[in-house]
Amino acid sequence: MKNKIFLAAILITPILVLIVSSLYFTFGYSPEGTKNNGVFFNSYFNFDQFRQSEEKNLIDFEDGKWVMGVYITNPIKSSDSLYLMRQLNVALNRDIYRVKRVAFYSNLLLEDEVKKLISIYPRTELIIDESGRLLNTLQNNAQIDMYDENPIFIIDPYGRAVMYFSPGTDPKKILKDLKVLI
Repeated sequence: MKNKIFLAAILITPILVLIVSSLYFTFGYSPEGTKNNGVFFNSYFNFDQFRQSEEKNLIDFEDGKWVMGVYITNPIKSSDSLYLMRQLNVALNRDIYRVKRVAFYSNLLLEDEVKKLISIYPRTELIIDESGRLLNTLQNNAQIDMYDENPIFIIDPYGRAVMYFSPGTDPKKILKDLKVLI
């Protein structure tokens, strides 16, 4: 008889946990905030909407890699972000090949400066956003001035913008977020 009661308690415990947690969540008792150190974009947007031409996407996500990106509007400020992206990529150790670094720009007047800057950071893909739509979308969905700050933002392997890191965020916290994401 004791074994039957013990067996019933073992079988009922997971069911009770599910019922109680569902009730808590239904009645509004849920976790507040997140443990992320980055800032989520205000609304969801996908990179498939940005095109260089009719048949070519701005960036391809066929390789299944996460993307760390910077939109270069000011080469001096973005050099800090590019340097941090390189350091984060190296610090990822064995996951280094699961992330690619991309720099976007649209101002053709800065083209020579941007190419010179990118030459300092090898293995960083440079993409021109001819229409500037990406910068406008980033600006509309961020809580900071993307044009002025040039922060690092993260794109998942499916082409969805996930989050960005405000300038001044501790690199160790950014690395912690990246390790969780990847």
